Amino acid sequence: MKNIFILILLLLSGFGLSIQGSINGTLGKTVGPIQAAFVSFLVGSFSLLLVLLFIGKGNLWEVIHVPKWQLLGGVIGAIYITVLTIAVPRVGIGIAIVSVIIGQITMSMVIDHFGWFQSTQVMFNQQRLWGIAFLILGLIFIYRSS
Repeated sequence: MKNIFILILLLLSGFGLSIQGSINGTLGKTVGPIQAAFVSFLVGSFSLLLVLLFIGKGNLWEVIHVPKWQLLGGVIGAIYITVLTIAVPRVGIGIAIVSVIIGQITMSMVIDHFGWFQSTQVMFNQQRLWGIAFLILGLIFIYRSS
């Protein structure tokens, strides 16, 4: 597998999302959920600035020429972090992340099916529908056990 390093990084990123959600949820109880989301983005932005300064490649100024819809990732990220910061203290990190993953997979399949955002088109089929149904069933089992 030539992409094993990337797969390991993705797995570790998944670990990080759960840790981040837990930390932000705890911070949100102290300073408020929107404030915690802001702090998370502020610290993350500063961290990325340092990475950009030392190892960044490319031309950041080209961002002024991209279609404006390509800038929505930051808005969606802010909404995600805020919702997670509110949800984690109420339902726990496990249920929150499982719900997020189901939402991600479902939307990914919609994006694939229609080829949105210049993605490769992959048609939705019955097997994918069953996959989503089983994920939702798994969420129900996890939710009822807590």
